[in-house]
Amino acid sequence: MVNFWLAQAAVLALLSAIASAVQPVKVKGSDFVNSVTGARLQIIGVAYQPGGESGYSPGSRKDPLSDAAVCLRDAALMQRLGINAIRVYNLDPSLDHDLCASIFNSVGIYMLLDVNSPLGGESINRGDPGSSYHAGYLNRIFSMVEAFKNYPNTLAFFGGNEVINDDPSAKVIPPYLRAVQRDLKQYIAKHADRPIPVGYSAADVRELLASTWAYLQCAIDGKQDDETRADFFALNTYSWCGSDATFQTSGYDALVAQFSNTSIPVFFSEYGCNKVLPRTFNEVQAIYGPQMTPVLSGGLVYEYAMEANKYGLVKLGGGSDGSAELLEDYDNLQGQYAKLDIKALQTADKTGEASSAPSCEKSLITAPNFNTSFDVPPTPSDAQSLLDDGVPDANKGKLVPVKDTKVSQQVKDSKGAVLADLAIKPLPEDQSNAPDPSVTSSATAAAASATKTGGTGRGAVVGTWSVVSMAVVGALTACL
Repeated sequence: MVNFWLAQAAVLALLSAIASAVQPVKVKGSDFVNSVTGARLQIIGVAYQPGGESGYSPGSRKDPLSDAAVCLRDAALMQRLGINAIRVYNLDPSLDHDLCASIFNSVGIYMLLDVNSPLGGESINRGDPGSSYHAGYLNRIFSMVEAFKNYPNTLAFFGGNEVINDDPSAKVIPPYLRAVQRDLKQYIAKHADRPIPVGYSAADVRELLASTWAYLQCAIDGKQDDETRADFFALNTYSWCGSDATFQTSGYDALVAQFSNTSIPVFFSEYGCNKVLPRTFNEVQAIYGPQMTPVLSGGLVYEYAMEANKYGLVKLGGGSDGSAELLEDYDNLQGQYAKLDIKALQTADKTGEASSAPSCEKSLITAPNFNTSFDVPPTPSDAQSLLDDGVPDANKGKLVPVKDTKVSQQVKDSKGAVLADLAIKPLPEDQSNAPDPSVTSSATAAAASATKTGGTGRGAVVGTWSVVSMAVVGALTACL
């Protein structure tokens, strides 16, 4: 009987380890790294906002991370695609996101979250930033921190998205971006149990891009711990269009040169030009290739769900049945990801040490109409209590058990065949998700692949679960 209880305890410990969450990510120099192992993380992700802006509707009590059945379906398709991160733009911090966040966590997918929304009072007004920077706005963005700070797969918060997009906004917005970054970082330091990176997603307006990055990454008075500077810098870029584009014709070479001495991580917060359809995504080999990975930290494809703008990878059914259909763009992107050497990407060190942040000086700013003042607005006096005491009665998320793994909705591949037995496959040993060349979006090929044994990478994880199950039964049976 003693042996039985010892075996049972060992089995429970083993299962507990297998169900572990992903490890939180932190910034180290110009890299994102695993906070436990120190391994570099390259972002391989997609933008996720089903329904577009209409997918965020506080009045209907729903947002992209509030419906567990939808999240389960999409997490299964994203796991097959091979991504390790999603970007979600518009969220309601008062909703329950626990199960959706836990589902994405279980399959090794991190979340990069915008704290703002398109609704009035929930973002900085680029035309009149002072009027929108107030306690009510800070209550909104601090509530976002409260709602998502406890999920280990919350990778980062975007303090702004394309707020600077022309000369008029470049004249007035920059100091307020640094103020928002400071406020978020101070709130996280006071009210979260770990650092969570805060940064900015820029429009690819080339005449403003270098100055925006220089303004946000520099250190006021040379202080490297300056709380107003960004922890990372991202850009939404659509300059690589079609299979004939190259590293040079797309201007990627100029971006690499521009960011070569960055002191913070830089990545593409959106990419995937759709001027030529279907998209072949051959830029993936450049983004994760030897010319770009020493400088950039990956990117997120725009976007998961097909909307009127025709950037989608997956067509979601308009009815209540939650059906979905993979598109040719999904297949093409999956094929490009399958070519990557993920082990080399995630473990490779950079070729050199990260640069120290330059001291903020007017000379850093090259755009003629860009704000050159580094006088950052103080936190509104009526918001100080929020910083000190936290948001009253805030909704605080937490991980919960993921009991259902099988997708209930019908999903078809790009040829119209139904994907049978679609399910998420929880990852063991604190892994993040990664592309697996043995996984395909084809229903026929997927069924054939499922009968194979052995393999490496994520395919081996499924085998691990089978081995563990057999070990559990064997261990307990032997002791009866």
